[in-house]
Amino acid sequence: MRQQDKKPSKWKSSWHLFFWITLLVCNTNAQVNEEIEELIVLGRAINTPDLSATSRAGSRLGLSVMDTPASIELIDSSVMRARGYKSVSDAVKSLPGVVSGESPAAPSTFSMRGFSRSAVTVLRDGIWLGPANMVMRPQNTFNLDRIEVLRGPASALHGQGVVGGTVNTVVKRATADAEQPLELLASYGRFDTYQFGLGGSTQLSDSAWLRMDVNQYGSDGHVDRMDPESINVTTSLLWKATEKLDVEFQIDYLDDQLADYWGTPLVPKRVATTPLSDVVSTNTGETLDEQARFRNFNVQDSRAVSDQLLFRIDLSWQLTEGIELKNTSYRFTADRDWGNAEGYVYCTDVVDICTEKNVIQRYYGYFFVTHDQDLLGNRLTANIDSQIGGHDNRFLAGLEITDLDFSRARGFRRKIPLSANDAVSPTNPIPGSYGQRELRGISPTQINTRALFLEDALDISETVKVVAALRYEELDLIRQNFNALGDLEASSFSRDFNWLSWRLGAVVKLTDDVSIYGQYSDSKDPVNANLFLVNSGENLDLTDAEQWEVGLKGLWHNGRTQATIAYFNTQRDDVLERIGVDSAASIGGRDSSGVEFSAAFRPTSQWHVGANAAYTDAEFRRSTNFVTFAGNTPPNVAEVTGNLWASFSSIAGLPLEVGGSVQYVDDRFGDNANQVALSSYTLLNLFATWSAPRFNVTARVNNVTDEIYVPWSDVFYLQQNDPSFLYANQLMLAPPRMFEVGVEFTF
Repeated sequence: MRQQDKKPSKWKSSWHLFFWITLLVCNTNAQVNEEIEELIVLGRAINTPDLSATSRAGSRLGLSVMDTPASIELIDSSVMRARGYKSVSDAVKSLPGVVSGESPAAPSTFSMRGFSRSAVTVLRDGIWLGPANMVMRPQNTFNLDRIEVLRGPASALHGQGVVGGTVNTVVKRATADAEQPLELLASYGRFDTYQFGLGGSTQLSDSAWLRMDVNQYGSDGHVDRMDPESINVTTSLLWKATEKLDVEFQIDYLDDQLADYWGTPLVPKRVATTPLSDVVSTNTGETLDEQARFRNFNVQDSRAVSDQLLFRIDLSWQLTEGIELKNTSYRFTADRDWGNAEGYVYCTDVVDICTEKNVIQRYYGYFFVTHDQDLLGNRLTANIDSQIGGHDNRFLAGLEITDLDFSRARGFRRKIPLSANDAVSPTNPIPGSYGQRELRGISPTQINTRALFLEDALDISETVKVVAALRYEELDLIRQNFNALGDLEASSFSRDFNWLSWRLGAVVKLTDDVSIYGQYSDSKDPVNANLFLVNSGENLDLTDAEQWEVGLKGLWHNGRTQATIAYFNTQRDDVLERIGVDSAASIGGRDSSGVEFSAAFRPTSQWHVGANAAYTDAEFRRSTNFVTFAGNTPPNVAEVTGNLWASFSSIAGLPLEVGGSVQYVDDRFGDNANQVALSSYTLLNLFATWSAPRFNVTARVNNVTDEIYVPWSDVFYLQQNDPSFLYANQLMLAPPRMFEVGVEFTF
């Protein structure tokens, strides 16, 4: 079996990596100061909005969160570790208004400010590697220094795809500041879920520093034959070539095997043994059966594997005291291979693919796809600090060029008569096998971009700062579609886009610790993600998004209280939505407005409290063709979300911290037609941490009440709006109650 064949090789390779990094770091650390730093953990589970921190997601000018006229939140490594976040998706959904999914079809995709999937861009250390729903795999958090989240349109900063927001994952990097100790993380939990992390940095010479981090994750999963695994290796080498010239080399490698779970099929409520009507319901009377909660409807030899490698070189040259030149050259390659029975439909009648009643039919769901991606890019920027009329001014000008080759081969299981494996029980499916593949076609795509961008921050006075950004971008696209015989099809096309994005904002300091801000953004977004899927994309236009936002950021009670609040209003035209398994259409406009709030309190030295909440009002505004969703709420958008954390430390004078969190997500819809309703859910998580000078031990329980809920819906697997197209009707259920014990060491 594939899972049994694959695991030994992964374990072998991962332990080789752990051995070599341990040897390297321990050997070099032995040559330096042997003093062990105390591992500080108390109160770190509460995410304090650090208003003095800088964010690459919010600006390339090095502005602090306080000085940036936008809604920005940072989650650093200590918070992620303390809360037990294993993936970027886990971490980001703890922020106000963010709903996140981690299904194989769309891993690490987010709903933010009423927009989701390709409308939210995922960056790796400030670099765009492709549409989020196509190329970004689940990222382990051990190798990350922090996650930066910028809410709202920002294509003026980051280019294509930034309408709902930006998620920037920043890896740990070598620094010349200080020697960092070796870190070791190990955890084990329910369903044989494990994680090992090992990392540290060392000084190689008077002018060179090295950091390496390795993380291995695996689990049997809460659904049978789920078996996700991943290994992530990041390396950074910093060389101070001269006093004014820094050179950094980075390698980021990820090998992952995604969870082979594509959802639990919907069935008529009347036939469900234990209907989950309080979890999901449809206009046509369908729901999920609790008896199938832990059953996998995929085939035994399913496949969902990925390899990706990022190599980059960063040069920083301090030309003069006020002028710095930076250049980043990078190459990203990714290979992916899927082969699954992805679609399941309950047969109520003998018609089309249904050969018998009261069974789950998956004949149309046998699908495979391979991706071969190669991205080359270079970004050159000049940062100039000067004065204009006696006022401080920060200015940046840059040029970025990318060349993306993306080839996709796809097909289905060979068209043979229905077999016994195609029709399975709704509660106890037979795994079966995929069978022989039949190639449908190969679609190579070339996307070349050229962008010129400017950003400026001018201190009008001691209390007023104006921040502006402008980006002009050109995109040349060539899409070729070849059939199984290698013949070029008429659906091939080429298209040129060019657009201008801009934003203008201001920050006004009311006091040294409190400021208000306002911002207007105009963004353009090409139909990037869906062009990989849609053959008739030559007539699709740019998406236009406009947003205005106002907010307040501040510290009170000598820094013991920190809070941010923001109101936004976004309008998006020419929205492209996926309306079928292999089709998309422009459905007109989409509007969203709302309020977001984040705060952290420290009533005493022992007691820490954090909270956030968001209200989002989003809807499809109008329709431009036969696809009518006007007035509907977009899928995976919750009207109300909220999170509350509390911890108490130094209990009875002991190095003990206990705490927990409550997360609430409101009712949502699972499809564009609003025929699938997903019920609200509330999650309770608890933890306890014992700290010592060289280590700490943490025990945690997630989903204490064993809540059954649907965290995310892959819209294109729900075809209620097209009853004639029997492909799939399924939803992914979240894990049940989870237990975990973890230990962290420093050497």
